[in-house]
Amino acid sequence: MPNILQRINHRLTIKIEKFLGLDFTSVIATEKLGLDKTLVSKGSPSGNIFLKKLLQDLAISDKDRILDIGCAKGSAMRIMNKFPFERVDGLELSGKLAEIAKSNFEKLHVENTSIHHINATEFKGYNDYNFYYLYNPFPAVVMERVMQEINRQNTLNEVKYIIYNNPVCAEVVLKSEFKKIKTYPDMWRNGIHLFSNK
Repeated sequence: MPNILQRINHRLTIKIEKFLGLDFTSVIATEKLGLDKTLVSKGSPSGNIFLKKLLQDLAISDKDRILDIGCAKGSAMRIMNKFPFERVDGLELSGKLAEIAKSNFEKLHVENTSIHHINATEFKGYNDYNFYYLYNPFPAVVMERVMQEINRQNTLNEVKYIIYNNPVCAEVVLKSEFKKIKTYPDMWRNGIHLFSNK
């Protein structure tokens, strides 16, 4: 549960974004988006100092590409764009959230970012990225299918990393070809796990 300062900061951030014509922070209930809450977790912002500190710890270069799986309005992608990634892209099941994310990055004139409006289990471009970010976007049944796709598409056996914030389905990642390297702190004390397939 957020403390009083976090709640005040959250409300203030929403007001500032609204003034600037942006919307990274407000949250829309899963049901209002027409999504099945048994298959999709509520999209909420995770772009914060904790994600920034984790990314600072990695040797990110302009050859690295990251995909935010379940990007919602693009809050985490906004932080990722402060690093020298060649690409910072997102996957989003909700058409409404995907359009808000696209609008946010257009208004900020960000050019190395695309939002793919598609089911994560059907995406065929996982091998275009070497980093994946998730903020607990779905339950284990969906996570298993996504991990199968990531592993299946890695035909060249390249080194891949998963940054998993609020890692509710961490055991699914560990059952695949990935191992946990480190756990970083996060705002809610659930941890952000860093995994690699090497």
